[in-house]
Amino acid sequence: MGFDDLFSSFPFLHTKRLTLRQMVTQDAADLHAFYSDMKVTRHLDWLGPDSIEASKMLIDSWNEAYAERKLIPWGITLQDSSPILGTVMLMPTRGTFEEAPRYPLTLGYDLNPAYWNQGIMSEALQAVMHFNNKHIHARRIQAEVHPENAASLNVLKKLGFQQEGVLRQYLMHEATKNFLDVIVLAMLFS
Repeated sequence: MGFDDLFSSFPFLHTKRLTLRQMVTQDAADLHAFYSDMKVTRHLDWLGPDSIEASKMLIDSWNEAYAERKLIPWGITLQDSSPILGTVMLMPTRGTFEEAPRYPLTLGYDLNPAYWNQGIMSEALQAVMHFNNKHIHARRIQAEVHPENAASLNVLKKLGFQQEGVLRQYLMHEATKNFLDVIVLAMLFS
């Protein structure tokens, strides 16, 4: 699968329990529901979409970025149902996916708290890592995690990501305007 194929139709990923699929505007209520939970946004640099309409606009913007080859925004569902349980985002740190492996990719993800501690995010991220190895061939995938987000740090470390350091006052929270530190973790591929 070349880059033209990769971006001509959205790459659905399937695991034992999950489907990672393209999100559509009908998923806006599911997206808004879990981003409305402070447990989800507590360690983020934003508060999530503040309405179903804002969620629709967010999904549209993610799909537009996919069309521009700047983002692959997966919605996580269980194999036998359609509600969105969470998201996984894979994006180049600069430019578009055609420039991989020149630039690293950044990984982002969120999950509805009702599905925490069930191995769902680990399973979804493993599928994304496999997808990278088979189709994109990025040499480096990195993630930025709030230092107090122990669960996210543990998921990445279990998958083989190595902690590289702390970027002090790296992000400004969109609502509070406070600057946030992040821990950078990365996985290298040969």
